[in-house]
Amino acid sequence: MGFAFFVTSKLIYKKDMFRILTPNFSPTYKKAAVACGLFVLVFVALTLTQDLVRSSLKNSAFYFSESFMFSSFWWLFAPLFFIQYLVIRQRNKTQVIFQIALIIFPILIHLFSFPLLIWILSKTFYNHTYAIQQTLTYTISEYLYVLIVLYSVPVSGFIYLRGKTKLPVLISETENETISNPFVNSIPVSEGYKKLNIAVSEIYYCSANPPYINIHLESQKYLHSETLKSVSLKLNPREFVRVHKSAIVNIKMVSSYKTRLNGDYDLTLKNNVQLRVSRNFATDFKDLFKNNHQLARK
Repeated sequence: MGFAFFVTSKLIYKKDMFRILTPNFSPTYKKAAVACGLFVLVFVALTLTQDLVRSSLKNSAFYFSESFMFSSFWWLFAPLFFIQYLVIRQRNKTQVIFQIALIIFPILIHLFSFPLLIWILSKTFYNHTYAIQQTLTYTISEYLYVLIVLYSVPVSGFIYLRGKTKLPVLISETENETISNPFVNSIPVSEGYKKLNIAVSEIYYCSANPPYINIHLESQKYLHSETLKSVSLKLNPREFVRVHKSAIVNIKMVSSYKTRLNGDYDLTLKNNVQLRVSRNFATDFKDLFKNNHQLARK
C-alpha cells in the first residue's frame, strides 16, 4: 500500500513538472506555428517534385532519400520563422537596428546550420559525407537571395502593420480627436420594468449565461440580452480581456493572480471574487495585466 502511494505520488509530481516546463501558447501562437509548418511542407514537396522533373528531363537517376535530405534547407525555416515571429510579437520594437538584426541573425543561423545538418545526416545515413565547406559554398551561391527575401518578409510586414495601426492615433492627435471612439462607454440593461445604463468602467466582469450574459458590478449582477462575443467586440481590448471561454474581465478590476501550476491561473478581483484564467487565454491576460502599472502581481 505504501509502495503504491509512493509510485502514484511520483507520477503526479512528474506530470505537474511536465506541465510547468511545457510552454503554453495562445491560439494566435499556435496558428503561427501551424502556418510555419505548412510553409515547410509545401516547399519540401515542391523541392522533391522539382528534383524528380529535373532527373526525368536529363534522363538521370532520381534518389528520393538524397533529395529529401537536401530539402532540409526548408525544414529550418519553420523554427526560425516562429522564433522571428515570437520576437516581433513580444519585443514590439521599431528601431531600424533591431529590425536589421532580426533579419540578419536568422539568415546567418540558417546559412551555417544547413551545411552542418547535411554533414550530420550524410555521415549518419549515407556512405558519402558532404563536407560542410562544400555545402556552405553551394548554399551561398544558390540560396542566399532566398534567405534574404524570405526573412525580410515578416519584418517588412510588421513595419507595414505598425504604420497602419499608428495612423488613426496620429490623425486623432493632429485633428483634435475628430475620429470617434469605436468602443462603447455604457451598456443598457433592464431591471424589471426599469431601464438602466451601466458605465463600462464600473463593470468587473461579464460571464456567459446562454442565450444571455451576466454583467457583474461590485455587488450587483444584471442580465443582458447579448452574447459574450458580441459584447467583447464593443469593449476596449486595452481594458477588457477574455480569460475563459465563458468570461471577460475588466483588467482594472483585477487585484492579483497566481498560477495553478498546470498552465491555468486564478485571478482575484477587487471585490474578492475569484475567476479561473484558462491556459488558452493566459498570455493575453498576463500581457494586459503587465501593462496595467497600478496593479501588483501576487
